[in-house]
Amino acid sequence: MAESDINRHKAQWEKYKSQDYFLEELSQHNKKIVKQFLKDFEIGINVPKSSKGKRTGGTLLKLRYICVFLNTYLKKDFEKITKKEMHKLFDEMGKGRITKENGKPFKDIGDYIKNTKTFWGWMLKTKLVKENILEELSQNSYKKGKPAWTYLTHAEMKNLIDNARGDYRALIMFLYDSGIRPAEAYRLYVSDLEFKENETLLTIPEKREDGSRVSKTFERTIKLKTSGSLIKSYIEINNLNPSDLLIQCTQPAFNKYLRELSKKIFGSKVTKARGRTDQLKLYDIRHMSSIFWLDKYRTHKDLMYRFGWSREDKVYYYSEFFGRRDKIDDEDMMTSEDKSKYEKQIESQDKRIKELEEAEIKKQMEWADLIKRAKKKFNIQ
Repeated sequence: MAESDINRHKAQWEKYKSQDYFLEELSQHNKKIVKQFLKDFEIGINVPKSSKGKRTGGTLLKLRYICVFLNTYLKKDFEKITKKEMHKLFDEMGKGRITKENGKPFKDIGDYIKNTKTFWGWMLKTKLVKENILEELSQNSYKKGKPAWTYLTHAEMKNLIDNARGDYRALIMFLYDSGIRPAEAYRLYVSDLEFKENETLLTIPEKREDGSRVSKTFERTIKLKTSGSLIKSYIEINNLNPSDLLIQCTQPAFNKYLRELSKKIFGSKVTKARGRTDQLKLYDIRHMSSIFWLDKYRTHKDLMYRFGWSREDKVYYYSEFFGRRDKIDDEDMMTSEDKSKYEKQIESQDKRIKELEEAEIKKQMEWADLIKRAKKKFNIQ
Protein backbone atom coordinates (compact mmCIF):
# COMPACT_ATOMS: atom_id res chain seq x y z
CA MET A 1 0.00 0.00 0.00
CA ALA A 2 1.18 3.52 -0.79
CA GLU A 3 2.43 5.43 2.23
CA SER A 4 -0.06 7.98 3.47
CA ASP A 5 1.04 11.61 3.10
CA ILE A 6 -2.35 13.11 2.32
CA ASN A 7 -1.57 16.30 4.27
CA ARG A 8 1.91 16.64 2.81
CA HIS A 9 3.58 16.54 6.23
CA LYS A 10 6.29 14.16 5.05
CA ALA A 11 6.98 16.27 1.96
CA GLN A 12 7.09 19.43 4.06
CA TRP A 13 9.46 17.80 6.53
CA GLU A 14 11.79 16.70 3.73
CA LYS A 15 11.78 20.28 2.43
CA TYR A 16 12.72 21.60 5.89
CA LYS A 17 15.56 19.09 6.16
CA SER A 18 16.89 20.09 2.76
CA GLN A 19 17.01 23.71 3.96
CA ASP A 20 18.90 22.92 7.18
CA TYR A 21 15.57 22.84 9.09
CA PHE A 22 15.00 26.60 8.56
CA LEU A 23 16.83 27.50 11.78
CA GLU A 24 18.44 30.74 10.62
CA GLU A 25 17.21 32.73 13.63
CA LEU A 26 18.88 30.40 16.14
CA SER A 27 22.42 30.78 17.44
CA GLN A 28 24.93 28.24 16.18
CA HIS A 29 24.95 26.69 19.64
CA ASN A 30 21.14 26.15 19.80
CA LYS A 31 20.98 25.20 16.13
CA LYS A 32 23.37 22.30 16.72
CA ILE A 33 21.23 21.04 19.63
CA VAL A 34 17.96 21.27 17.70
CA LYS A 35 19.35 19.46 14.66
CA GLN A 36 20.57 16.56 16.81
CA PHE A 37 17.23 16.46 18.67
CA LEU A 38 15.25 16.24 15.42
CA LYS A 39 17.59 13.65 13.90
CA ASP A 40 17.24 11.44 16.99
CA PHE A 41 13.44 11.61 16.98
CA GLU A 42 13.27 10.99 13.25
CA ILE A 43 14.94 7.60 13.69
CA GLY A 44 13.46 6.93 17.13
CA ILE A 45 16.34 7.15 19.60
CA ASN A 46 16.45 8.97 22.95
CA VAL A 47 12.65 9.15 22.85
CA PRO A 48 10.37 8.78 25.90
CA LYS A 49 10.02 5.21 27.22
CA SER A 50 6.25 5.59 27.17
CA SER A 51 6.21 6.36 23.44
CA LYS A 52 8.86 4.45 21.56
CA GLY A 53 9.55 4.55 17.83
CA LYS A 54 10.41 7.07 15.15
CA ARG A 55 8.30 10.20 14.75
CA THR A 56 6.23 11.20 11.73
CA GLY A 57 6.80 14.30 9.63
CA GLY A 58 3.89 16.10 11.29
CA THR A 59 5.25 15.47 14.79
CA LEU A 60 8.76 16.49 13.81
CA LEU A 61 7.48 19.78 12.43
CA LYS A 62 5.78 20.51 15.76
CA LEU A 63 8.92 19.65 17.73
CA ARG A 64 11.02 21.86 15.47
CA TYR A 65 8.57 24.71 16.07
CA ILE A 66 8.72 24.41 19.88
CA CYS A 67 12.52 24.76 19.76
CA VAL A 68 12.26 27.88 17.61
CA PHE A 69 9.57 29.19 19.97
CA LEU A 70 11.78 28.75 23.06
CA ASN A 71 14.72 30.39 21.32
CA THR A 72 12.58 33.34 20.20
CA TYR A 73 11.02 34.14 23.58
CA LEU A 74 13.83 33.22 25.99
CA LYS A 75 16.81 34.28 23.82
CA LYS A 76 19.51 32.21 25.53
CA ASP A 77 21.33 28.90 25.29
CA PHE A 78 18.88 26.12 26.00
CA GLU A 79 20.94 24.55 28.79
CA LYS A 80 21.01 27.86 30.66
CA ILE A 81 17.21 28.28 30.84
CA THR A 82 16.07 28.26 34.49
CA LYS A 83 12.96 26.84 36.10
CA LYS A 84 11.74 30.32 36.99
CA GLU A 85 12.16 31.55 33.40
CA MET A 86 10.27 28.58 31.97
CA HIS A 87 7.38 28.88 34.44
CA LYS A 88 7.18 32.62 33.90
CA LEU A 89 7.05 32.18 30.11
CA PHE A 90 3.97 29.96 30.23
CA ASP A 91 2.35 32.03 32.96
CA GLU A 92 2.69 35.17 30.84
CA MET A 93 1.30 33.29 27.84
CA GLY A 94 -1.69 32.16 29.89
CA LYS A 95 -2.39 35.72 31.03
CA GLY A 96 -2.14 37.06 27.48
CA ARG A 97 0.89 39.25 28.26
CA ILE A 98 2.99 37.33 25.74
CA THR A 99 1.26 37.04 22.39
CA LYS A 100 1.97 35.82 18.88
CA GLU A 101 3.63 38.07 16.32
CA ASN A 102 0.18 39.06 15.01
CA GLY A 103 -0.85 40.20 18.49
CA LYS A 104 -3.29 37.34 19.09
CA PRO A 105 -3.08 35.28 22.31
CA PHE A 106 -1.64 31.79 22.28
CA LYS A 107 -4.13 28.94 22.28
CA ASP A 108 -3.60 25.35 23.43
CA ILE A 109 -0.85 26.34 25.86
CA GLY A 110 -1.02 22.82 27.24
CA ASP A 111 0.29 21.54 23.89
CA TYR A 112 3.21 23.98 24.08
CA ILE A 113 4.05 22.61 27.52
CA LYS A 114 3.73 19.02 26.33
CA ASN A 115 6.13 19.56 23.43
CA THR A 116 8.54 21.54 25.61
CA LYS A 117 8.60 18.64 28.07
CA THR A 118 9.39 16.29 25.18
CA PHE A 119 12.35 18.45 24.17
CA TRP A 120 13.58 18.83 27.75
CA GLY A 121 13.25 15.08 28.29
CA TRP A 122 15.61 14.55 25.35
CA MET A 123 18.01 17.11 26.87
CA LEU A 124 18.01 15.07 30.10
CA LYS A 125 18.53 11.77 28.27
CA THR A 126 21.45 13.11 26.29
CA LYS A 127 22.90 14.66 29.48
CA LEU A 128 22.90 18.20 28.11
CA VAL A 129 21.10 19.19 31.32
CA LYS A 130 20.87 17.60 34.76
CA GLU A 131 17.79 19.21 36.29
CA ASN A 132 14.19 18.64 35.18
CA ILE A 133 12.97 22.22 35.45
CA LEU A 134 9.54 21.28 34.05
CA GLU A 135 8.42 18.57 36.48
CA GLU A 136 6.18 21.03 38.37
CA LEU A 137 4.66 22.53 35.21
CA SER A 138 1.17 21.15 34.49
CA GLN A 139 -0.56 21.13 31.12
CA ASN A 140 -3.95 20.98 32.87
CA SER A 141 -3.34 24.32 34.60
CA TYR A 142 -3.84 26.08 31.28
CA LYS A 143 -7.02 24.38 30.14
CA LYS A 144 -9.81 26.93 29.77
CA GLY A 145 -12.88 24.73 30.11
CA LYS A 146 -14.65 22.86 27.38
CA PRO A 147 -13.68 23.89 23.85
CA ALA A 148 -16.09 25.64 21.53
CA TRP A 149 -17.16 23.82 18.38
CA THR A 150 -19.81 24.11 15.71
CA TYR A 151 -23.01 22.22 16.48
CA LEU A 152 -25.66 21.43 13.88
CA THR A 153 -28.85 19.52 14.63
CA HIS A 154 -29.52 16.22 12.88
CA ALA A 155 -31.91 17.99 10.50
CA GLU A 156 -29.26 20.62 9.73
CA MET A 157 -26.68 17.90 9.11
CA LYS A 158 -29.03 16.23 6.64
CA ASN A 159 -29.45 19.59 4.91
CA LEU A 160 -25.67 20.03 4.78
CA ILE A 161 -25.17 16.55 3.29
CA ASP A 162 -27.94 17.03 0.72
CA ASN A 163 -26.30 20.26 -0.48
CA ALA A 164 -22.75 18.90 -0.58
CA ARG A 165 -21.34 18.06 -3.98
CA GLY A 166 -20.19 14.66 -5.27
CA ASP A 167 -17.29 13.18 -3.34
CA TYR A 168 -17.70 15.53 -0.39
CA ARG A 169 -21.32 14.41 0.06
CA ALA A 170 -20.29 10.77 0.38
CA LEU A 171 -17.39 11.54 2.72
CA ILE A 172 -19.39 13.85 5.02
CA MET A 173 -22.11 11.21 5.34
CA PHE A 174 -19.46 8.54 6.00
CA LEU A 175 -17.83 10.63 8.75
CA TYR A 176 -21.21 11.43 10.35
CA ASP A 177 -22.32 7.80 10.23
CA SER A 178 -19.06 6.29 11.50
CA GLY A 179 -18.11 9.00 14.01
CA ILE A 180 -14.46 8.27 13.23
CA ARG A 181 -11.73 10.71 14.21
CA PRO A 182 -10.44 12.73 11.21
CA ALA A 183 -6.87 11.59 11.91
CA GLU A 184 -8.07 7.98 11.75
CA ALA A 185 -10.18 8.58 8.65
CA TYR A 186 -7.18 9.96 6.77
CA ARG A 187 -5.25 6.75 7.48
CA LEU A 188 -7.95 4.42 6.16
CA TYR A 189 -7.54 2.35 3.02
CA VAL A 190 -10.38 1.15 0.83
CA SER A 191 -9.57 -2.39 2.02
CA ASP A 192 -10.64 -1.40 5.55
CA LEU A 193 -14.25 -1.46 4.30
CA GLU A 194 -16.14 -4.72 3.81
CA PHE A 195 -19.30 -4.60 1.71
CA LYS A 196 -21.71 -7.45 2.44
CA GLU A 197 -25.16 -8.06 1.01
CA ASN A 198 -27.07 -6.40 3.83
CA GLU A 199 -24.42 -4.45 5.73
CA THR A 200 -21.17 -2.53 5.44
CA LEU A 201 -18.42 -3.03 8.02
CA LEU A 202 -15.59 -0.62 8.74
CA THR A 203 -12.46 -1.77 10.55
CA ILE A 204 -10.22 0.85 12.14
CA PRO A 205 -6.95 -1.02 12.82
CA GLU A 206 -4.83 -0.11 15.81
CA LYS A 207 -1.65 -0.40 13.75
CA ARG A 208 -0.52 -1.42 10.26
CA GLU A 209 2.04 -4.13 9.57
CA ASP A 210 4.75 -1.48 9.24
CA GLY A 211 4.00 -0.29 12.78
CA SER A 212 2.26 2.95 11.75
CA ARG A 213 -0.68 3.77 13.98
CA VAL A 214 -4.24 4.17 12.68
CA SER A 215 -6.55 4.17 15.71
CA LYS A 216 -5.80 6.58 18.53
CA THR A 217 -6.91 3.99 21.09
CA PHE A 218 -7.78 0.44 20.00
CA GLU A 219 -8.84 -1.55 16.93
CA ARG A 220 -12.58 -1.71 16.34
CA THR A 221 -15.00 -2.92 13.67
CA ILE A 222 -18.28 -1.02 13.37
CA LYS A 223 -21.36 -1.14 11.17
CA LEU A 224 -22.15 1.71 8.80
CA LYS A 225 -25.90 2.23 9.02
CA THR A 226 -26.58 5.04 6.55
CA SER A 227 -23.51 5.65 4.38
CA GLY A 228 -22.61 2.17 3.11
CA SER A 229 -24.10 2.37 -0.39
CA LEU A 230 -22.98 5.98 -0.89
CA ILE A 231 -19.36 5.31 0.08
CA LYS A 232 -19.36 2.23 -2.14
CA SER A 233 -20.49 4.34 -5.11
CA TYR A 234 -17.82 6.92 -4.26
CA ILE A 235 -15.14 4.21 -4.42
CA GLU A 236 -16.45 2.89 -7.75
CA ILE A 237 -16.82 6.32 -9.38
CA ASN A 238 -13.26 7.28 -8.40
CA ASN A 239 -11.87 3.87 -9.48
CA LEU A 240 -10.19 3.42 -6.10
CA ASN A 241 -8.28 0.20 -5.49
CA PRO A 242 -8.17 -1.69 -2.17
CA SER A 243 -4.67 -0.31 -1.57
CA ASP A 244 -5.75 3.33 -2.12
CA LEU A 245 -6.41 5.79 0.66
CA LEU A 246 -10.15 6.26 1.16
CA ILE A 247 -9.95 10.08 1.43
CA GLN A 248 -8.02 11.65 -1.44
CA CYS A 249 -8.43 15.37 -0.66
CA THR A 250 -6.26 17.12 1.93
CA GLN A 251 -7.65 17.94 5.35
CA PRO A 252 -7.18 21.74 4.95
CA ALA A 253 -9.08 21.61 1.63
CA PHE A 254 -11.87 19.53 3.22
CA ASN A 255 -12.17 21.94 6.17
CA LYS A 256 -12.29 24.91 3.82
CA TYR A 257 -15.10 23.30 1.84
CA LEU A 258 -17.07 22.60 5.04
CA ARG A 259 -16.73 26.21 6.22
CA GLU A 260 -17.87 27.62 2.88
CA LEU A 261 -20.78 25.20 2.50
CA SER A 262 -21.99 25.72 6.06
CA LYS A 263 -21.79 29.50 5.69
CA LYS A 264 -23.71 29.36 2.41
CA ILE A 265 -26.54 27.33 3.99
CA PHE A 266 -26.68 28.62 7.57
CA GLY A 267 -24.94 31.98 7.43
CA SER A 268 -22.64 33.06 10.25
CA LYS A 269 -24.23 32.46 13.63
CA VAL A 270 -23.16 31.13 17.03
CA THR A 271 -24.35 27.57 17.71
CA LYS A 272 -25.27 25.77 20.92
CA ALA A 273 -21.66 24.62 21.36
CA ARG A 274 -20.39 28.23 21.02
CA GLY A 275 -18.75 27.62 17.65
CA ARG A 276 -19.91 29.53 14.58
CA THR A 277 -21.59 27.96 11.56
CA ASP A 278 -18.97 29.48 9.26
CA GLN A 279 -16.24 27.71 11.25
CA LEU A 280 -17.44 24.14 10.73
CA LYS A 281 -14.58 21.62 10.55
CA LEU A 282 -14.08 17.87 10.27
CA TYR A 283 -13.80 17.18 13.99
CA ASP A 284 -17.16 18.89 14.56
CA ILE A 285 -18.77 16.09 12.54
CA ARG A 286 -17.43 13.59 15.08
CA HIS A 287 -18.93 15.69 17.90
CA MET A 288 -22.32 15.70 16.19
CA SER A 289 -22.11 12.00 15.42
CA SER A 290 -21.55 11.38 19.13
CA ILE A 291 -24.75 13.28 19.90
CA PHE A 292 -26.66 11.37 17.20
CA TRP A 293 -25.57 7.95 18.49
CA LEU A 294 -25.84 8.84 22.19
CA ASP A 295 -29.34 7.43 22.66
CA LYS A 296 -29.06 4.73 19.98
CA TYR A 297 -27.02 2.32 22.12
CA ARG A 298 -28.41 0.55 25.18
CA THR A 299 -25.11 0.63 27.04
CA HIS A 300 -22.28 3.11 27.46
CA LYS A 301 -19.81 0.33 26.71
CA ASP A 302 -21.17 -0.19 23.18
CA LEU A 303 -21.15 3.55 22.44
CA MET A 304 -17.59 3.81 23.72
CA TYR A 305 -16.53 0.97 21.44
CA ARG A 306 -17.97 2.63 18.32
CA PHE A 307 -16.16 5.89 19.02
CA GLY A 308 -12.93 4.36 20.29
CA TRP A 309 -13.24 5.91 23.75
CA SER A 310 -11.26 4.27 26.53
CA ARG A 311 -12.97 6.29 29.30
CA GLU A 312 -16.59 7.21 30.03
CA ASP A 313 -15.91 10.93 30.46
CA LYS A 314 -16.82 11.57 26.80
CA VAL A 315 -20.25 9.99 27.32
CA TYR A 316 -20.84 12.21 30.34
CA TYR A 317 -19.59 15.28 28.44
CA TYR A 318 -22.08 14.92 25.60
CA SER A 319 -24.91 13.91 27.95
CA GLU A 320 -24.30 16.83 30.31
CA PHE A 321 -23.50 19.37 27.60
CA PHE A 322 -26.87 18.90 25.92
CA GLY A 323 -28.93 18.22 29.01
CA ARG A 324 -29.49 14.58 28.18
CA ARG A 325 -30.49 12.38 31.10
CA ASP A 326 -28.64 9.14 31.68
CA LYS A 327 -30.89 6.46 30.20
CA ILE A 328 -28.78 3.49 31.19
CA ASP A 329 -30.74 0.90 33.18
CA ASP A 330 -29.62 -1.64 35.74
CA GLU A 331 -30.42 -4.28 33.13
CA ASP A 332 -27.84 -2.74 30.79
CA MET A 333 -25.17 -3.03 33.46
CA MET A 334 -25.74 -6.74 34.14
CA THR A 335 -23.31 -9.32 32.88
CA SER A 336 -24.69 -12.49 31.28
CA GLU A 337 -23.82 -14.30 34.53
CA ASP A 338 -25.75 -11.74 36.57
CA LYS A 339 -28.73 -11.99 34.23
CA SER A 340 -28.78 -15.78 34.50
CA LYS A 341 -28.66 -15.58 38.30
CA TYR A 342 -31.45 -13.01 38.52
CA GLU A 343 -33.59 -14.84 35.97
CA LYS A 344 -33.32 -18.00 38.08
CA GLN A 345 -34.26 -16.03 41.20
CA ILE A 346 -37.28 -14.54 39.43
CA GLU A 347 -38.27 -17.95 38.12
CA SER A 348 -38.01 -19.41 41.64
CA GLN A 349 -40.07 -16.55 43.09
CA ASP A 350 -42.76 -16.98 40.41
CA LYS A 351 -42.91 -20.70 41.17
CA ARG A 352 -43.25 -20.05 44.90
CA ILE A 353 -46.00 -17.45 44.35
CA LYS A 354 -47.85 -19.91 42.14
CA GLU A 355 -47.56 -22.62 44.78
CA LEU A 356 -48.91 -20.26 47.45
CA GLU A 357 -51.80 -19.21 45.20
CA GLU A 358 -52.67 -22.83 44.49
CA ALA A 359 -52.49 -23.69 48.22
CA GLU A 360 -54.78 -20.75 49.05
CA ILE A 361 -57.31 -21.81 46.40
CA LYS A 362 -57.20 -25.40 47.68
CA LYS A 363 -57.73 -24.15 51.24
CA GLN A 364 -60.70 -22.02 50.21
CA MET A 365 -62.22 -24.97 48.36
CA GLU A 366 -61.77 -27.22 51.42
CA TRP A 367 -63.49 -24.61 53.64
CA ALA A 368 -66.36 -24.29 51.14
CA ASP A 369 -66.79 -28.08 51.07
CA LEU A 370 -66.65 -28.27 54.88
CA ILE A 371 -69.34 -25.59 55.24
CA LYS A 372 -71.50 -27.32 52.62
CA ARG A 373 -71.31 -30.67 54.46
CA ALA A 374 -72.03 -29.01 57.84
CA LYS A 375 -75.15 -27.30 56.46
CA LYS A 376 -76.36 -30.58 54.99
CA LYS A 377 -75.73 -32.48 58.26
CA PHE A 378 -77.57 -29.98 60.42
CA ASN A 379 -80.20 -29.22 57.76
CA ILE A 380 -79.24 -25.55 57.59
CA GLN A 381 -80.58 -23.60 54.60
